[in-house]
Amino acid sequence: MKKPQKTLILLTLFTILTLISIITVYAVHQTPTEKTLTNTLCTYKSTADYDYTAILKPNIIYNNKTTLKPNEGTIYKALTKQINISLTYTFNASLLAETTITYRLTETLKTAAWHHQITATPTNVTSQTTVQITVPPFNRTELEAIKKKIESETGTSSSTYTLEIKPTFTVKANTTAGQIYQVFTPTLTVSTQRTEEGEVITVEGLHQTKTGAITENQTTTLYEIINQRYASYILTTVSAAGLAVSTYFHMKFKPPTKKPQIKKIIAPHKDMIIEAEETPRKTRITIEVKTIEDLAKTAEILARPILHATKGNEHIFYIIDNETRYQFKITAS
Repeated sequence: MKKPQKTLILLTLFTILTLISIITVYAVHQTPTEKTLTNTLCTYKSTADYDYTAILKPNIIYNNKTTLKPNEGTIYKALTKQINISLTYTFNASLLAETTITYRLTETLKTAAWHHQITATPTNVTSQTTVQITVPPFNRTELEAIKKKIESETGTSSSTYTLEIKPTFTVKANTTAGQIYQVFTPTLTVSTQRTEEGEVITVEGLHQTKTGAITENQTTTLYEIINQRYASYILTTVSAAGLAVSTYFHMKFKPPTKKPQIKKIIAPHKDMIIEAEETPRKTRITIEVKTIEDLAKTAEILARPILHATKGNEHIFYIIDNETRYQFKITAS
């Protein structure tokens, strides 16, 4: 196998390797060299469970039953004297904790036009993880008296209203995993509504929870990705060096391009060609033609000879027609 063929094979091989190495470098850089995992050290949860007892007037629909508990039936507004409400709050953590719970409670009477806070308890502090709270009752007579007075002052009117019971629990706890801080506001709403069943009282938000966790992030270095990057750098360096060397030797041993022989070019048109001692003079218009055959056709049309001049290895064939020069140039031996 001749040297030019060998160098061409090597040049092709290293070109392919260089392309592959560049793609490899790009691919391995799409994968991060570090991975972050989140570990849960401690979980915690606040739970609020409300309970209520609706005190009823004498009635037929419930066979003179005087109380209703959750899920025991519809609370009709006209039958209800008041609703007694209690709250049980519980805090749980997966690790032993020194816990301090601060809590207070507010009650707000609301309509679509206004709202008015009617109760605000003092702030209490306890280290117990279970708290029992007796909420001021939903008393229809008292609430509607307050509503009527505010509506007379504001000039508004509403057939429905809501009592919003909003306790706020602030939990601070120390564990072996760290400190816990959580604020929990399990809001209970007691509303009067007009429905297909008539005027009823609804109680919403009986069971509420809030969860949290103490976590830590652990970062791991992916050494296999780093090694892949180093390997891709080495592959790129080697393939690029091989490409440079193979390109040099291919150009060195590549046989020179054979130039066309001027005698063969002139032969078909030798009767029309006149050798000129000097290069063509400048003309106002110069038209380059693609082949000597095109120049020969032009010479026949114009009835002019083809002049031939040389300038180094460059051969110039041309026709002068007044201020127009038609010419064909070629480098030949």
